[in-house]
This record gives sequence, C-alpha cells and structure tokens, in this order.
Amino acid sequence: MSQPRHNRRIGWSLMVLAVVVAIVLLTDGCATTTKHQWLNFFFDGVPGGNQGTNAAAGGPATNAIAGDENEPVRRPAQPPPQPAVFSHPPYLEGKCAVCHESLYGETMKKFPDACFACHKDFLTGNKVKHQPVEDGECASCHSPHDSLNTNLLVKTGNTLCLTCHDDPLVGAKFKHEAVELGDCADCHTPHASNFKGLLQKSVKNTCASCHADIVAKKKDVHQPVDDGDCLACHKPHASANKNLLVKGSEALCWDCHDNFLEKAKFTHDVVDDCTSCHDPHHSDNNALLKKAVPALCLDCHDQKDLAAVKGHAGMGDKSCTDCHDPHVGTDVNLLKPSAKSK
Repeated sequence: MSQPRHNRRIGWSLMVLAVVVAIVLLTDGCATTTKHQWLNFFFDGVPGGNQGTNAAAGGPATNAIAGDENEPVRRPAQPPPQPAVFSHPPYLEGKCAVCHESLYGETMKKFPDACFACHKDFLTGNKVKHQPVEDGECASCHSPHDSLNTNLLVKTGNTLCLTCHDDPLVGAKFKHEAVELGDCADCHTPHASNFKGLLQKSVKNTCASCHADIVAKKKDVHQPVDDGDCLACHKPHASANKNLLVKGSEALCWDCHDNFLEKAKFTHDVVDDCTSCHDPHHSDNNALLKKAVPALCLDCHDQKDLAAVKGHAGMGDKSCTDCHDPHVGTDVNLLKPSAKSK
C-alpha cells in the first residue's frame, strides 16, 4: 500500500473519532464523570472530575447533595399537640333544637329546664340551691357548645368560683390547708345541697373527712363537738387567729361560759389560756382536763414545794381542787370557803 493512501486513511479515522468525541461532549445526557472518562481516554492531562466543584474549602471535592448519606437528615418541625376539646353531645351531633327554639339558634329554651331534658334535675328535693343554678344561669359556668375543660366549664377549679366569690384567703394570717391546696368542690357541691353553704355533707362529717380523731367518742366530749357544730369555734377557710378560731381562745370561751374573771379578786395564772388545762374537743378526764388532778397541777407546781406547806400535812388522797378553786378566789391561795373554815 502506498504511503499517501495510508495517510489518507489515518486522516479519515481521526476525523471520524473527533466527530464522535464532539457528539459525546455536547450531549446533555452524559454525566460529568462519563465525559471526563472519555476525555481522559483520548487526551493526557485532563483535570480530575471533581475539580471545580463547590466542595468546602480544605475538604475533599464531592458531588454530595442534601440528603446524601453523609449528611444529617433534617425532618420538618412537627406542630405542637393540640389540646383536647370537650364537646356538648347535642352540639357535636348537630341537634341544635335540643337547646334552641329553632334550628337557626336565635333563641334559647328556658334554663335550667332545657338542661333537665337530658340531665338529672338536681334542684328538686334540695334545700340549698346555688344562685346561678336557681336563676337558670347555667352558661355562667358551663359552655353550651365546647370547652377545653372537663364538664364544659368556662374556667377550672377555684378560678371559676372566684369569678363571683371573694377569695377568703386574701389578707388572712392563718389559712386552712385544705382550702389553700385543695379545690372548692372538695367540700362544696356546685349545684344544690341539703346542707348550709352547699356542703356535700354535714359540717361534722365534712370536718371528719380529715379530722376523724377530733370527733371520735371518748369519755367527755365538748358539747359543740358532740353536736357537730365545728363552726361555732372555727372558721372554715381562714382566720386572723391561730387554729382558725373565730376569736381568741379566752374570748371564745366566754361566748358560752360565764366569765368568772370579771369580778375576781385573785386569779390563777393559767386562766389567761383555757386550753393550757382543758382540751377544747374531748378528753378521758372530767371537765375536759388534759390530765387528771393532781398530775395536771404538778405540771407547774413542784411536789416538794407543796409538801413543805403546813396546810398540806395529812392531805392523804385528797384532790387539789377539794381545797383550791382552779380559776379564781378571794385570797392569794385561791382557797375555797370550806377550806378556810378548817
């Protein structure tokens, strides 16, 4: 074969190859790495396929995109949970006419009769009725359609009661723990009751729910306690006096007992506080004494000092109160008239 013909064949081959390479490079569907491989096959010194990318400075070049296995997966933020909504069944079921005079809801049926069409009549047969209930103002406490609170209440707990009632704890020095930490509904019913103050139970039984030891039977029981009249001496919510007393202890006792201090010439030091010797609720000793005489007297008086008194010689088993009045007297030793004559 002659040299010119051979050269022409080589020239045609190179021309066809150039056309093929050009088509490959100009084709949009060819990946960057594929183009690089073709160019590197035919030409030396072609730069690496990853050069010229937007890789981070100082790190290896990469074609990774968001969602690459080396990248943390970012999930969209979840919306906060929605609070539970309590719905009135007739409203939920679209039965508007149960409560409204018409399907369009312009006028309401009379309360509380409309409520008693479904709910038990809790007014009939009860002596004491909550004024909003008796006046048919059910919607002052309950939402007729739906609410975020149980029982469709417009507010929860004591907050609802304090919408109308003054807070009994404001400014009080001593507060009933049950009121401070509890709920009004622990003792009171919101609709109607047979007990004063809308109590769920009698005063005695209400107090006994927490203070069972106070109303327990023993030998001698203070009459107000025995009668269940706790409120004769105590305030139920808060007080300016210790132990939630309605008055100071001494003044409180004079509400029922004769004040023997008014005309007394001499008084026993301890009579300033009746509860220093007497239990205000109950006792196993006569006269509600905290201890039997003479053990009670010996809490303050020393036995050896008493024995040194001439008049105590030959006392035997006599009680201190055989000769001494425990409260007041006409002489400094509080002697009873019968003891003076001996």
